[in-house]
Amino acid sequence: MKAASIDMGTNTFRLLAVQVDKTPPTIKILHQDRRVVRMGEGLATTGKMTPQAQERALAVLKDFRKALEEHSIDQVFAVATSVFREAQNAQTFLDKAQEVLGVPIRVVSGEEEARLTLLGGLWNLEVRNGILFDIGGGSTEFIRFQERKPINLISTPLGVVKLTEALLHHDPPTPQEMKTLERMVRVEVERVAEALGNHSLTLIGTAGTVTTLAAIDIGLSIYDHNKVHGYVLTRERIEEMLKTFLACTREERLKMKGMEKGREDLIIPGTVITLKAMEVWDQKRLVVSDLGLREGALLDGLGCR
Repeated sequence: MKAASIDMGTNTFRLLAVQVDKTPPTIKILHQDRRVVRMGEGLATTGKMTPQAQERALAVLKDFRKALEEHSIDQVFAVATSVFREAQNAQTFLDKAQEVLGVPIRVVSGEEEARLTLLGGLWNLEVRNGILFDIGGGSTEFIRFQERKPINLISTPLGVVKLTEALLHHDPPTPQEMKTLERMVRVEVERVAEALGNHSLTLIGTAGTVTTLAAIDIGLSIYDHNKVHGYVLTRERIEEMLKTFLACTREERLKMKGMEKGREDLIIPGTVITLKAMEVWDQKRLVVSDLGLREGALLDGLGCR
């Protein structure tokens, strides 16, 4: 059987197509794609997705459908996240998107997003207990897990697109903007830690911010999943990278080896969230997962729970 999953995020759309064999049980990747669409652009000020963002998204979904058809995919599990929960015009767009894609799209709650992210994020990692956090464009989810099962999860409004548009108006950001950003993130992360437990716990980070930090730290000219997944970042190194980002313009950041196009401004709030999580849970090391909601949606759809 051939199956695929699509993660329609606030900032990035991701596609994964696989061949599933039951005897012996194996999953072989046939095709994968990721595109920065910035779906949450303007949401913080207008409450709606912009026509430009919708146009970008529909163009990407057309490409995704072409790939699905080329690989003769039997089942598709498509999920949509934060921006589609919040935007006033979300349903109008989703109606168009489902027509373009040719399959149903499921808008998941913050809690369901976190559950699926944990299911995918721990794939091929040996960590059994800790906290996994997923930094998205419109929200950040924190999941406490024991023996690889979620025991508590919290979805927060700490989205990198939201934070960038609301707080960072200069290039590079001013010290006052950074102070406001750091204060807001610290308050939210501390609130989460009170609920999940603020004692020292192993941290796993997933999604574009942490994978980009890993790619920059490794010095990847061409992104390599096998080098990023399971990579360990130190707090000291992340602090150094943040200082470098703040000393550069967006254009200069984009030239850094490992920086993903479209993330050159979002990397700043994402890095602040990462550091605050490491500080609050007193961790000097962070395990990077290159897997998450997209893989979780696939595994869940296939009944691999």
